[in-house]
Amino acid sequence: MRRLLPFPGLMLQFCLLLLLSQSALAQGTRPPGYTDNVEEQMAQMQARVRYGSFIESLETSTERRAEIDSAITAVFVERTTASRDRSAGRASAVDLEEIASAAYLREQLAAIMSAEELAEFDRYEATYQQRQLRNNFTLQLARVAGGLTEANREVVLEVLMQHMGAGQEQIQASNRDAVDESQRQLQALMNARTEIAARLDEAQLREAERFLGQILSGLLTTQSMNEAEQ
Repeated sequence: MRRLLPFPGLMLQFCLLLLLSQSALAQGTRPPGYTDNVEEQMAQMQARVRYGSFIESLETSTERRAEIDSAITAVFVERTTASRDRSAGRASAVDLEEIASAAYLREQLAAIMSAEELAEFDRYEATYQQRQLRNNFTLQLARVAGGLTEANREVVLEVLMQHMGAGQEQIQASNRDAVDESQRQLQALMNARTEIAARLDEAQLREAERFLGQILSGLLTTQSMNEAEQ
């Protein structure tokens, strides 16, 4: 199984959704779309974490957004059910892989979306990994390299995305590809570090190195784990 650096932004969104739901229940109210089915609740939260910003970005009516949101949630419920059935031996790995694929979700949405809405969905999907990677870098940078100026923070992010963001949408799921991807990311990080060093002064580079060192440590750990699974 391929392991990449975690995205704390996604985890934060998920935890916030969970806390909001628990708070609403404690007050005797129910959040929008609440259901007593725990699996469906989890599917709803997963769908909103993954596609909530896409739904909100649609320039359409509230009712239309709700319809598209419901269709996406239905697919996530299917995925949850298929995963449970797979664990119980009632479904094959092929069945689960099909339902979990991006192509399956797009096929379901194509049945209810207009051509313009589907084009927006495709654009959202095409840039999703890079957006999450940049969000992850932004959070890490603020946490470990607070001494960087705002301008130099943008320089570091720009260079990292230029080198490490390339090819994010083409990453495959096999372990062999995971090892190759880890090596590609390590080389990309070294290339990014060289360019960053040429653009920052010595004091600012020391700040950036704290951040780059954290990324390097994570990549080396990921590479070791992937190689061990070969």
